[in-house]
Amino acid sequence: MKQELFKLIRKHHFNISIYTEEIFERRCQEEIIRSDEDQSSFVYLEFDFGAIRKILQSEDANIQFWEVFLTALNKNNRGSDIIGFLENETGLGMLLLDSKIEGWIRVRGRILQTADSMGFNSAASLISATVKPIVYPACINDAQDLNAIAAVSQELAAAEATGAEPAAAT
Repeated sequence: MKQELFKLIRKHHFNISIYTEEIFERRCQEEIIRSDEDQSSFVYLEFDFGAIRKILQSEDANIQFWEVFLTALNKNNRGSDIIGFLENETGLGMLLLDSKIEGWIRVRGRILQTADSMGFNSAASLISATVKPIVYPACINDAQDLNAIAAVSQELAAAEATGAEPAAAT
């Protein structure tokens, strides 16, 4: 999958850098330390290549999802977000620095908007099934975060039940 991602980045001239697994792991460790020292937070996301491919069931749909994903990130990248390969290149990891769960809602919204504009209709259910955001430190106890997670879960569940795409967050 690594080569396919790089082909998409070159094809569309995206301004996206993907760290190697070693550098990404080191950056994750650095951000844990920085977060502890500064009492800040970040969101950690994993996009598992195998899980996504299994749900989509075709290589064309798989490539289309990654094209949507990269297009969405390229459009509105904050510059501080970090993307890297997971161990053994089994997926992509992403750090949304200085964010709480709202950071994930923002990125998810961009992906869903891009998916809608590119005619990729299964983005919401795919993301719901494969991406589980982790907020560090465990600031998930914050009532605002719990309310945001509940709202997103309800929106995705309603969309799944009706077969419609949920409204994208901006």
